[in-house]
Amino acid sequence: MVTIFANSVYFIAPLMNLGIGETYTVEYPGLDKKNIASFITTSSIVPVIILVLVSVLVSLLHPFITRLTGLSATLQYLICLFSFSNFFNEYLFTYFRNRNQPVSFGILTIVKTALELSLAVYFIKFCGDGYVGRVKSMFITTVIIFIFTLIYFIKNDVLNFNVSKKWFSLVIKRGIPTIPLFVMVFLLYNTDNYMVNYYHGAAAIGVYGLASQISLLVNFVCSSFITPFYPFLYDNLNKGNYVKVMSLVFKYIAFITGVVLLLALATPMVFDYFIGYKFHAALHYLPLLLLGQYFFSIYLILAGLVFYKKHNSYFYYICPVIIILNIGINYFFIGVLNVSQFAIASALSYFVCLSIVAGTYYRYIYKGTVIYVKWLIGRNHIIG
Repeated sequence: MVTIFANSVYFIAPLMNLGIGETYTVEYPGLDKKNIASFITTSSIVPVIILVLVSVLVSLLHPFITRLTGLSATLQYLICLFSFSNFFNEYLFTYFRNRNQPVSFGILTIVKTALELSLAVYFIKFCGDGYVGRVKSMFITTVIIFIFTLIYFIKNDVLNFNVSKKWFSLVIKRGIPTIPLFVMVFLLYNTDNYMVNYYHGAAAIGVYGLASQISLLVNFVCSSFITPFYPFLYDNLNKGNYVKVMSLVFKYIAFITGVVLLLALATPMVFDYFIGYKFHAALHYLPLLLLGQYFFSIYLILAGLVFYKKHNSYFYYICPVIIILNIGINYFFIGVLNVSQFAIASALSYFVCLSIVAGTYYRYIYKGTVIYVKWLIGRNHIIG
């Protein structure tokens, strides 16, 4: 039920977010304090509108949604409010990130995590609320950070009544194309798991899912890098500092390669000492799932170019293609290699995703690489 709750939140989140955080990050270097306040105020109208629309839909369709998902009407409304509150949580994180306030960013992240875990323990262990306790902890934490965000924005005069038609049009224009992106990412993450469960049952998904969770460690590391990387990317591309960008990208690729290899080599030893034997079959799927996450971690670097070039409409074309290929590859392998086929399909899907974006922005990648190589040769020549 917690998984269904979280996935339902994910479906609404793209509508609430509309890529506003990325649009704000791209525009941020050219904004003065007045325009920052105008942008944040105007963009904050979008989730309010979406909250009203989604709540009306829930009121009309909640019996059908309950039959489909098992979520009660109360939980459905909580999902709407959770997504709304979480938008402002993420907006505050983005605000700190763009203002280069890592201490504030880190403190807020730690406080949010600690509060959510503490409330989960309280509701589940001491109140006996079961999975509802987990939902309560997530919701209450998000609402508390939401209230803090409103107070912080108002106090710093970045949330006022300065609404701009210009910013509203820009947010809608750039934001709607990001919806297919979120759908694509959701399907890339979940198609294989759902299909393993459907064709091979709960026991198989238990083992396969363990391998998937381990492979997602790569994604967690990548996400930690991407959070500060996009502002760094946009700022240095604006200044023409291609060497700084490419230097960091190559270091990151070397680092994430090391992470993948470490997980591939160390996980079997961890399994021998800490994981029950019946789960050891997960090791058969892990290398391919790690490879898929490796491809995706590099894709996320290139996705920054899409936002920087303001080619958000590109997602209209790439995302449906990757979604169809992802589902098609999974179906193509059904009955070929038993459960292993889905790990192969996952790796292929992520590789296709990376290849399409890399092919589209090939000349920019080539230009940056050439500049960086020339700089390396020149530096080594001077040192020599």
